[in-house]
Amino acid sequence: MPIIKNVIDYILTVSGVLDAYEMDDEVSRSVFDVEKSVRTRTNNDYKNIGYDIAMERKHRICVFYDDTYIFGKRSILKLMDSEGTIMGTSLLPEEIPEYQERDDVIWVSEDFVVFPEITGKGEEAFVLFPFEIHEIEENVPGTTFVIGTSPTTSSDEVLKHKFNKPMVKGMYTMIVAFDD
Repeated sequence: MPIIKNVIDYILTVSGVLDAYEMDDEVSRSVFDVEKSVRTRTNNDYKNIGYDIAMERKHRICVFYDDTYIFGKRSILKLMDSEGTIMGTSLLPEEIPEYQERDDVIWVSEDFVVFPEITGKGEEAFVLFPFEIHEIEENVPGTTFVIGTSPTTSSDEVLKHKFNKPMVKGMYTMIVAFDD
């Protein structure tokens, strides 16, 4: 059995996963081009490091999931300067209570805080990092360096259009990338 099919078959067993598709080079490049052109509403740069790393992997799979998805991990978004100083970060659900207790952060959304006492130097950018998915490596022999990353809203639209998925609230996309 080809490794892509094995990974997709495994992913489809994960609670909350609605569907999964192999991303060929054309789809991968289309998403890459979109990710490189994104800027924030405040005109800051946006860098999806996770997707850059995904493009270095041999295989990419687009996963559609809902709120019941159980891997529980999400890409981590940080506000950083060009020297790597972290001025803000997204929070995992289990981190939120700890940050709610702090008085040295400003909440800009229900899961993103900025650190007003930290001043950056140079250009600021929102940077999206990938996360490792060891569960796939552990359950699908032959997979290595498995990561997940979230695409931007614009890329989510490209992927939903490509794979004939509706543009509905509560359906999300993730890219799983790996080597063999």
